[in-house]
Amino acid sequence: MKTASSPAPSSVSTGIPSPLLSQRRRSNPGKLAGFLVAAVALAIGGYYGIRHLQFALRHEETDDAQVEGDISPVLPRVSGYVTRILVEDNQHVVAAQPLVEIDSRELDLKISEMEAAAQSAQAARENALALLGNARAAADVARANIDVAAVTQAKTAADLARDRKLFQTGAITDRDMTDSQAAADIAQTRLEAIRRQAEAAETQVAVAQSAINSAEALIQQRQADLDYAKLERSYDTVTAPITGDISHKSIEPGQYVQAGQTLLSIASESNVWVVANYKETQVGRMRIGQEVEIKADAYRGYRFRGRVQSFSGATGARFALLPPDNASGNFVKVTQRLPVKIVLTSPPDPEHPLRPGMSVDTAVKIRD
Repeated sequence: MKTASSPAPSSVSTGIPSPLLSQRRRSNPGKLAGFLVAAVALAIGGYYGIRHLQFALRHEETDDAQVEGDISPVLPRVSGYVTRILVEDNQHVVAAQPLVEIDSRELDLKISEMEAAAQSAQAARENALALLGNARAAADVARANIDVAAVTQAKTAADLARDRKLFQTGAITDRDMTDSQAAADIAQTRLEAIRRQAEAAETQVAVAQSAINSAEALIQQRQADLDYAKLERSYDTVTAPITGDISHKSIEPGQYVQAGQTLLSIASESNVWVVANYKETQVGRMRIGQEVEIKADAYRGYRFRGRVQSFSGATGARFALLPPDNASGNFVKVTQRLPVKIVLTSPPDPEHPLRPGMSVDTAVKIRD
């Protein structure tokens, strides 16, 4: 009689682990570590996601923003040939610093010409003064002659009246009467002639005085021309209008420049601001004075502070060369952008200068 065969000893009964069980036990720590890493990553992602959501709810952001600033053109006030250029590209300069020298020899000749003209006008005034003195002396003599002629005329008139009475009585002859009448007529005529001479003398006085006034006006004009020539002479050295950095230099020694021609530009570092072009759907909750966080593409991780100063009076499309006309053709609604001016409130940082034209990201804090 066969006995029942006993079952094969199992791995449990023998205490020897099977290969599958060992593999499962070895894989459990890896899965646990993976779960832990995923949980930590999820927690960190959730934390930063919540922070980003909170930030987005409290701020309006845009990356369509640029740094603007004062860029002052340097213009000569006189024409001439450039003799020296005293600065280099991108050099830092201060206000009133000499930049360019222009040949001043022609300006010196113009000053000499104006000085000669001023001296000629002064001589004309002196001549007019002399003529005035002569005219006044002639007028004085004429007035004295009038007095003498008036006395003579009065005497001859009295003699004529007496002789008429005597002639009526026959005391004098016709000849005596004729001589008395002729003397009275001559005295009267002489008096009238001297009076006319006096009037002419007075006219000469007025003419001489007018010549003096004209000479004095000419002196003032020539002096003004001389002062202007000296002023132009002072413009032979072109100076910096503001403090900043030399940019876009386009001149060389020996070049002829015209008055008002742009020689170079100076970009200010201190007076800069940001113009951010926000969508019209973003500006509804923006107000003047709201705080702004600014990030420049050039300085990763660095933050600038600012505030909203003003809003543009129209969208950027209104100032385009060819503004869109929604009344023509098929209408397609496009969200417009409104320029917002943002001034910096953080102090200037020499290590992180903002220059006009740099791209920045802005975030306006619309609520706490």
